[in-house]
Amino acid sequence: MDGVVVDSEPLSMAVIAEIIGEHGGHVDPALLAGLAGVNLPEVLSVAAAHSGRSLDAQALYRSYQQRYLPRLRACAAATPGLTRLISALADAGVAIGLASSSSLAEIEVVVHALQLGRVLAAVASADEVARPKPAPDVYRLAVRRLGTGPGQVVAIEDSATGLAAAQAAGLVCVGLRTPVTRGQELGKSALLVDSLAELDPGTLERLVRDGAD
Repeated sequence: MDGVVVDSEPLSMAVIAEIIGEHGGHVDPALLAGLAGVNLPEVLSVAAAHSGRSLDAQALYRSYQQRYLPRLRACAAATPGLTRLISALADAGVAIGLASSSSLAEIEVVVHALQLGRVLAAVASADEVARPKPAPDVYRLAVRRLGTGPGQVVAIEDSATGLAAAQAAGLVCVGLRTPVTRGQELGKSALLVDSLAELDPGTLERLVRDGAD
C-alpha cells in the first residue's frame, strides 16, 4: 500500500523524525528510507536504537498513531497511474487485493480516502498474521482471500522487504521504483517500472503466463 497505492512514506518518515526529535533524538533519513516496507513496530524499534537517546518504542508507536492517522486522512492521494490501472483491471474482470505491512487502522484510512472499498476483493494486514514482511504470511493471507493460487497473482512492490515477501509466497513480482525506495534492490522483479502508468492488464497477464512457463 505505502508507496504503491498512496505516497505515504515521506509523511510517515517525517512523523517518526518529528516524534524522536521532540525527545532529543535524531534519526537519519537514509535509515528510514532503507526500512521502507518494514512493519512500523520494527521501524520504530530500529529508529529508537539509533536515535542517540534511550527511547521507549511502544510510547513512540502510540504517539505515531495519534499524529500520523489524522495527517494521512487529510492528505492521502492516489499515486500516479493508480486510478487508470484500477479501472482497466476492473474492466478486464481482474480481482484486486491489498497486502500491507501497515496496520488495519492505516489501511482503513487509505481505503476510505481513495474510495477503494468497492474495487478491493481482498485486504490483508500485518496485524492479522504472525510474521510481518519479509515473511510471506500477509501475501499468503491475501491470496487465500482472493480465492486463487499464488501463481495467478502479480504483486506490485516498491521495497526489497515487500519483494522478498511476495516472492516467498510464490507470486510474480513487479518492482516499482519510487523516490524513497529507489536505492533498494528490486532487481529480482519480473518487471521494473517507474510508475503504475506503465502497467496494464495485458502486461500483467503476460507476466503471469511467463511465470508459469
